[in-house]
Order: sequence, then structure tokens, then C-alpha cells
Amino acid sequence: MDLSLETDRNRKDRVLLAASELFATTSSHDGPEARIFAELFRQLLPATPDADRLRIAETLAPYPHTPPACLALLIADANEDVAALALTAVAPLSGPDLVRRIARGPERLRAIVAARPDLSRDAVTALFHFADADTLRALLTRAPEALDDDALAALSDRKEVMRALADLLARRKALPSTQLFALFLDLDHAGRLEAIAAAEARTLSELVKRQDPRVLNAAFKPEVLKHLVEAALNGGAAVFAAHLAYTLDIPAEAAARIVDDPGGEPLVVCLRALGTSDADGGRILVRLLGQRRPLAELRDLLALLNSITPRAAMFLIHEWQSGRERKSAQPAQQAVHAPVYDGLSQAERPTVAKSGTRRSSQDRTLAPSRREAG
Repeated sequence: MDLSLETDRNRKDRVLLAASELFATTSSHDGPEARIFAELFRQLLPATPDADRLRIAETLAPYPHTPPACLALLIADANEDVAALALTAVAPLSGPDLVRRIARGPERLRAIVAARPDLSRDAVTALFHFADADTLRALLTRAPEALDDDALAALSDRKEVMRALADLLARRKALPSTQLFALFLDLDHAGRLEAIAAAEARTLSELVKRQDPRVLNAAFKPEVLKHLVEAALNGGAAVFAAHLAYTLDIPAEAAARIVDDPGGEPLVVCLRALGTSDADGGRILVRLLGQRRPLAELRDLLALLNSITPRAAMFLIHEWQSGRERKSAQPAQQAVHAPVYDGLSQAERPTVAKSGTRRSSQDRTLAPSRREAG
């Protein structure tokens, strides 16, 4: 352009574009030159139209010596296309600038940030706080080391994203056992087998400590199991799910997912926790899954049913119960820091009756134990 031929207004608007193009044609700049350009940039960028800011970003993004202050302004630009170009800059980007852009979004820009190879730990943690599952999956595929304790802590408050990434986190062996148990319904077959193995290891550890083989046994009353079997064989999936939710004290939506799960492993866990006989367990599996699973896979599920101990199954179900308890807790109860019973089933908690069902004194007067109910 020929600035001498522009109007006064256009001349001021377009000075920054001309200066940027000139700045990027020089192989290097000394400190004073860079500071002068950064100050000119700061003063003129707000008056520069969108089209010119976009061209400026296209010019400066591939230039390795763009001053950090200029890139910071472009990253924060209200025009997403301008910010997107700035986020691809070859020059290093400031961690705080990236954190602010990640928090602000949108997701398209977070995905561009996640693809950068030079992210600071603060920027990575910010991504785990704000980015969606697809962006985080791409980040973890490119940089597995990004998953650290801070990242997991950020994810723990984002249940939906955690569920979407459950398979990947399980394959990386990044989840502690309690989270692995809680995410069981969201895991693939390999992840579920890993969760079951972790529960069995915890069971063996407990058995060694207590030297009491009774910890491996289920304690539900025969009448309870009889009604469950009848519900599965004669009442259909919905009726069985309702019985399952009540008997195991799990949320209704979780029980529905268990019954509808195409893999069948959650249903196997529930049957083993209940202590159903092998014959009844097999009948229920065939009744509920026979039309969805081939015979060979049903045999695999029966083998899995025979291999799981009831105690290990209860470790898994305890985390599904905890999910409902946290969701339904009253505000006054949330303010109290109750002790954490990591890995302990209901029968070991201080507030548990001998039947193994945790109830308040008021609850005991209103309803019988689920293990005793008909």
C-alpha cells in the first residue's frame, strides 16, 4: 500500500500492518527495535480493523522473533481467527497468556493450544480444568506425560469429562483403585478386567490382615435372592433393574445402565455381590443378555462370574453407592468432613448394622434391611 495516498483515518489504521510486514522481513532485531515495535503495536492494535489484524497475525505467527508482548495481544484478540493464528506462533508463548486464553475459550482455541509442544505445567493444568474430552484425548495422545496429579485433581471435579476419558485413563494406569471402581460402567472390557483385578487384590490384602475367610462371602438373605431371580426371569429388565437398585442401594439410573450394558460385566459383578448361585446367575445372564450376546461370550461371562469373589464385587459396588450418596447429600451434611472409608464395604463401617446395611436410627424404624427384605 502507499500510505502517502491514504486518508488520515486510513493511514493511522494501516500503519501497524505496514510496520509488521516490515518488521518480519528483517532476520533479527536488537532490543531497542523490538521494544519500539512492541510499543507501536500496543498503541495501534485497538484501532486496526479486523481484516488487517488477521493479516498481521498471519505475518507474525511464523516469524520466530516476534516480541512476546505482541503475541500476547494477538492471543487475547476478540477475533477468534486472529487469536487462532497467534496461538500457532513459532515463538514461545507466555504461560499466563495461554492460561487466560484457555479459560476464556472457545474450545477451538483450546484445541490449538493443546497441540503446542511447549506448554507449561500451568497451561496443561488449565486445559484439564476447561477443555472438553476430545481436546484432552488429543493432548494425552500427543503427550502422555501431561497426565499428572494436578491434571487428575482437575478432572475429578468434571464427572462427564472423566467418564468420557475413562478408557484412556485406565489404559494408562493413571487411576487410583477407588476411581477405577467408580468409573467401572464407563470402561471398556480391558479396563473392567483391570478394575476387577484391583478389587481382588484389595480383597486378598484384607483377607491377609483379618485372617477371616468370611470376608469372601455374601450375606444377602435367600428370600431376597429369590425375589431377584423371579424379577429377572419373569418381570423383565426394567423390573429387575428396580429390584437391583433397591437391594444393592445403588442409583436407579446406575441399575438401568447395568441391566442394559451390552458387555455384561457390570451385571456379573452385581450377581456375584448378591451371592446368587451359579445356576441362578447363569439363568439371569441368559435371560437378560441371551438375545444380545453370542453363546461364546455368554460362556466368558459365566467364567467371569465363577472367578470373582463376592467381596471384590462389593468393593466395586460400594463406589457406585457412594456416587449416589454424594449426589443426594444435604447441604448441612456436605459441610461436615466425614472420615473416608477407602476400600471398605458397608459391613466394616462404624455406623453399619450387623446385617451389613448402613442406616440411621430413624431409618431402622421405617424400613427393613435390604438384605432381609422380601
